Amino acid sequence: MGLVYKKILSEDTLLGLWEISESVQELLLTANLSATEKEILSKKVSDKRKKEWLSARCLAKSMLPAQSEILYDKLGKPVLESGDYHISISHSGSYSAVYLNKESPVGVDIQKIKPDISKGIDYFLNNQEQLWVDETDFITLNILWSCKESVFKYVSSYELDIRNQIFCNSFEAKSTGEIEVIIRNYKHEILSIHYEVFEDYVLTRTL
Repeated sequence: MGLVYKKILSEDTLLGLWEISESVQELLLTANLSATEKEILSKKVSDKRKKEWLSARCLAKSMLPAQSEILYDKLGKPVLESGDYHISISHSGSYSAVYLNKESPVGVDIQKIKPDISKGIDYFLNNQEQLWVDETDFITLNILWSCKESVFKYVSSYELDIRNQIFCNSFEAKSTGEIEVIIRNYKHEILSIHYEVFEDYVLTRTL
């Protein structure tokens, strides 16, 4: 399948989605890796991980006006060598997503929906959120988990506590919508997160 879409969300913002159906060799032909990237790929053991990693680079290549190597900072956050865009990458199941913004950091997350996600509710939902969330509503729970992952990538700090520092305000889950999020760190930011439910996946991104 390859490229599903690349959307121009604004003058400065692009979102892309890739369905992983190719072999490792097919993805390699499209990715056009640098020597550094080939070395990184060689350390990935399973074909699944290789496909995820390669598909994200194929997707980024199709979205960017000029090729730019994807590097990683000291926290493991992806950065473009060119510095033309902030970038966030996610993959789950059969999909990879890439989110680009020229002006500010971004976070994107895609998750294959887990019907049994309620088993981990105490790990990612704080007491305040558990007051309004129906723990049998696994769609809402998956949206919330993905939402917090997008926020975590946006902040890019291992010290951020997903349960106790990311607070999602209540919402009614639909096929698409927005969630207001409060980040209770030293900045005390308020963010809006866009979510989309399709097939058996959830895709979330910072706004």
